[in-house]
Amino acid sequence: MGHRTQELELARDHFITSGVVAGTVREVVGQSWQRSTQAGVNPELVEPSYAAGLGESETHLLVGQVLASVADQLGDEPVSMIFADQFGRVIHRLCTDPALGKRLEKVSLAPGFTYAEESVGTNGIGTALLTRTPTLIVGSEHFTEPLMMFACAGAPSHHPISGALVGVLDLTCAAGVSNGLLLTYARSIAERIEAEILAKVSVSEMTLLRDYLAACRHATGPVLALGAEVVMMNRLTQQRLDAADRTALVARTGDAIGEHSPLTLVADLPSGTVARLDYRPSSVGARVVGGVFRVQLHEPSTMVGGKAAAASRPVPVNLPGVAGTSPEWVRAIMQVLESHRTNTWVVIEGEPGVGTFSLARGVHLAQTPGRHFRVLDAAAAAADPEGWFDALAEELDAEEGTLVIRHLDLLPAQLVEPVSTLLVQESGRSHSAPGRWVVATRTPSVRNEAVETQIVPCFDRTVVLEPLRHRPEDIRVVIPYLLRSLSASPGRELQISSAALNQLARHPWPRNVAQLRDTLRKIMATKRSGTIELADLPPECMAVGRRSLTPLEALERDAITRALDDHGGNKALAARHLGMSRATIYRKIRGYMIDSRP
Repeated sequence: MGHRTQELELARDHFITSGVVAGTVREVVGQSWQRSTQAGVNPELVEPSYAAGLGESETHLLVGQVLASVADQLGDEPVSMIFADQFGRVIHRLCTDPALGKRLEKVSLAPGFTYAEESVGTNGIGTALLTRTPTLIVGSEHFTEPLMMFACAGAPSHHPISGALVGVLDLTCAAGVSNGLLLTYARSIAERIEAEILAKVSVSEMTLLRDYLAACRHATGPVLALGAEVVMMNRLTQQRLDAADRTALVARTGDAIGEHSPLTLVADLPSGTVARLDYRPSSVGARVVGGVFRVQLHEPSTMVGGKAAAASRPVPVNLPGVAGTSPEWVRAIMQVLESHRTNTWVVIEGEPGVGTFSLARGVHLAQTPGRHFRVLDAAAAAADPEGWFDALAEELDAEEGTLVIRHLDLLPAQLVEPVSTLLVQESGRSHSAPGRWVVATRTPSVRNEAVETQIVPCFDRTVVLEPLRHRPEDIRVVIPYLLRSLSASPGRELQISSAALNQLARHPWPRNVAQLRDTLRKIMATKRSGTIELADLPPECMAVGRRSLTPLEALERDAITRALDDHGGNKALAARHLGMSRATIYRKIRGYMIDSRP
C-alpha cells in the first residue's frame, strides 16, 4: 500500500509540472486531472464556492431522513456521510468522529459549499457527477493537495421515474483506512435513497407516469412527458434524435405545457428534421400537472448544393459579421443559405441580440455582395403606416436584391391585412425571379396573433436561432471574433486568458451576443492591450456560478424566467404556473442566479 501511495504521489507531481498522465494512473483519474487543469483549478488550494439556503426541497429532506437512519447503524465509525445535489453543492453532512469532522471543516467540505470537479478538482463527489458512475478517489488521486488526506467514494442517485440525477452520496474517511467496501456501501445507500424517493413519489408524478407509459405502449415513434420536475423520453427518442435535436424538442414543448386542451406543435430541429408534436395534458382533478407528447418525424427533402444536407456532420461556415461553430449554429446557417440559393422566403426567429439580422445580412454579403440590400423595420411603421407600406411595395417590386423586414411582430394592426395581401401577391413572382430574397426577423417573447396567422404563412420556412446560453461552445468562438472586430488597431487585438474565457462562458448572457459585445466594450474602455484576465472582468460576470448549465437546466431556467415575467415577478404565481412549490422556485431562482423582481 505504501509503495502504491508513493507511486501515485510521484505521478501526480509529474502531471502537475508536465501535464503528462503516467501509465500507472487509473483512466478515470487521469481524465479528471486533465479536466481539472482545463478548468483552472489550483492544485495547491481548495477553494469551493458557497451558496446559502440549500436543502429546502422535499427530496433533500427525504435524503436527510435516510442519512440519519444510516448514521445510527454506523455508530462511531470514522466515516462521514455526505450528500451533494446535482450541482455538487453539499446539502447534508453527518459525521460522528470529531477528528474527521475538523479535517472536513478545514477543506470546507460542509453544507453550502460546492464540490463540483471544476471547483475543487478530482474528488468523489464532483468526478462521480461528471462520469455519472460510482467513483472511488483515494489519497493522491485527488487533484488538490489538501484533499490528499482523504478517501472519497461517491455514488450517483437518480430519480426512479424520470432518471434525472438527484445528487451524489459520498462516504469520506482518512485515506489510510479506506478499502473497496467503501464504494460498495456508498452504492447501497444511494440505492436506498432512490427506493425512498419512489415510495414518496407524488400523485402528480404518478399520474404523469401512467399517461406516459400508456402512450409508450402504443407508440411507433418518440414520446416525451414533461412535468414540473420530471422529464421522460422513450428509447426511440434517444435512438432517432441527437442531443441537439432532443434539446430543441424539449424547448418546443414549453409552448404547450400548462394548456388544458390537446394541441399540435411543429418544430424545425437543428438537424433539419421536422417534428410534429401531438400534446395531451395530464391532470389531477382540474389541475394540469404536465403533458405527454407523441412525436412524428419527417426527414427534410430539400437539398444543399445538390446533395442532401449532412446534418449529423455540420461543417463550419464563415459569414461576414457572425461567428460560431456549434452544430445548432452551423445548421441554422445552412438552412438560411439554402433559402437564399433557392429564392425561398424565410423567417429567422431568435431572442433579442442573438443575431437574426446579422445572419440575414451575412448571408447576403457572402452570396450577393454587389446587390441591393434594404431593411424595413416594422417597429417604425406606426409613425407613418402609409409611407412604410409604400416602401414595402416598392422593395417587393425590385428586380433583385435582399429585403429584410425586422421585428415582424411589431407591425401595427392596421397594416397586417394589406401587408399580408401584398406578400401573397408578390411571393409567387419573387420565387420565379432569380436574385430576389425576402427575410423577416422575429423575437419569441413578442407574439402578434394576427401576424402569426396572416403574414408568417407567406414565408416558406422558419429558422430558429438558439440562445447563446444554449451554445456555450460558441461563446469561446464569439469572444475572440468580437475582440478583433472591436479593436481600434488591427493586428494588436486584446487577447483573453483561459480563466477569463472560462468565466465568461459560464455567464447566461440573457441579451445574447449584444450583451457580450457591450461587456467587452466596457472592458476595452480601460484595457486596450495585453491579455484580459479574471481581474479585468466586470463584477456581474464574476458573480456567475462556476458550472455551466446543461441544455435541460438552461431550458428550465428560461421557463422560470418567463413565468416570473408573465406574472410581474410574483414568485408564488410563477411557481403555481410551473407546477412547483414555492420552496422549489425560490431554490431554483438562487441556484440559477435569476435576477427576479420583488
